[in-house]
Amino acid sequence: MSRNPLGLPRDLRLRQPAAFRDTTRAGLKLRDALFTVYAAPNGLPHGRLGTAVSRRVSSKAVERNRIKRHIRESFRLHQSMLAGLDVVVIAHTAAAAAPSQARADALQRHWRTASSKCARC
Repeated sequence: MSRNPLGLPRDLRLRQPAAFRDTTRAGLKLRDALFTVYAAPNGLPHGRLGTAVSRRVSSKAVERNRIKRHIRESFRLHQSMLAGLDVVVIAHTAAAAAPSQARADALQRHWRTASSKCARC
């Protein structure tokens, strides 16, 4: 099985519950109508992403997976801006109904804010 060169490699993902917990407790919190984003320095040369899209956002797995794909793709495109940060993105109910461009714009704003504010950390 070949790997997708455009995918998000394992080392760029938060996989342990402790990493999610540490980022949400000690990190910077950014919130809008679509997402809550937590960001914290990780001491690594690259950023790592964790996502949470619950059944409350949408009862349909297809919609939840689409939101997760949008988050991962946005992170992948902006990962140079997010180097050295652990980021956890939690989707809200409005994210399921929002057009994909609105989701992309909201995430881009969060990435910019997180990178500028965490640069001072």
